[in-house]
Amino acid sequence: MNRFGFNQFGGPEVFTTIEAATPEPHDGQVQIHVLGFGINPYDATLRSGAAAKDRPLDFPIVPGVDVAGVITAVGPNVSDFAVGDRVMNYRPIGGYSEYVRASTSKVAHIPDAISIAEAAGLPQSTVVAYSILTDLLRTEAGKTIAVIGAAGGVGSVVLQFAQYLGLKTSAIANSHHHETLASFNPGEIGHYDLEDVGARFADQADYVVNASAGGNDHGIGVRMLQRHGQYVSVAFSTVDKTIKPNATYLQVGAGPRPNVPSAFALLNSACANDNGFHLPIATKLPMTLAGVIAAHELILTRHGAGKIVCVAEELEED
Repeated sequence: MNRFGFNQFGGPEVFTTIEAATPEPHDGQVQIHVLGFGINPYDATLRSGAAAKDRPLDFPIVPGVDVAGVITAVGPNVSDFAVGDRVMNYRPIGGYSEYVRASTSKVAHIPDAISIAEAAGLPQSTVVAYSILTDLLRTEAGKTIAVIGAAGGVGSVVLQFAQYLGLKTSAIANSHHHETLASFNPGEIGHYDLEDVGARFADQADYVVNASAGGNDHGIGVRMLQRHGQYVSVAFSTVDKTIKPNATYLQVGAGPRPNVPSAFALLNSACANDNGFHLPIATKLPMTLAGVIAAHELILTRHGAGKIVCVAEELEED
């Protein structure tokens, strides 16, 4: 089978095709024929070498934490999954492959209303969103949450989970993404390029989630936050805490290990609620070497709303 990885750090051009044996499932594992995988900013840090100090890995390195596909084999002691099941997989690495094997604790059935392309971009966003709302913020129904970058992969899932959990929501993003935001039917919509959203929503939010690209929200989030509110940043960023010194400031990645089965359970519940849960897809590219290189070139830019995914040829036009 083919995998897409690299033997040296650098730009998108370092990717190459790597031939490997098809992995067979062990006890408690399944084999997945990959029909799509998501492209995340973290993948780019692996490729560039920016993550090498914190996570040293041997070459060749095959990125990929988001996978969607169909089960083609099951190992011993697997009872919840069968050959032919549509599934998604949250994994530590290695998703840019034609086949993967995965422990069933990191695998979930894809909800009927979710396409393979959406599922290819959902695992990491689902796990991060769950961790933000339940582990870091421990949100309460009826309170107000503002999501900055609400049209993106993580932000859009945080917003929709928050709505399902009974929070009042404000969705903040560039006006180019207005239709995407409106499709989630949030309580309020704000566009930072057209108005001073920090002033408009000043001191209103019990919780602020900064899911903006790169983590720089230009101080909007703190201004929106109540004095004793809670602020979470998805990307590592510097926040001026002097404006609201009594607020609580939290960082994704600094909390407990994520509970992947619980995160997938919340996704299934939110989808079953018939509120039109969906993941915006910025771009679908082919699951080929050229597609992976193009995806990594695109992730360095301010691309459209949602996730970049690479999908099998038969799904490119879906």
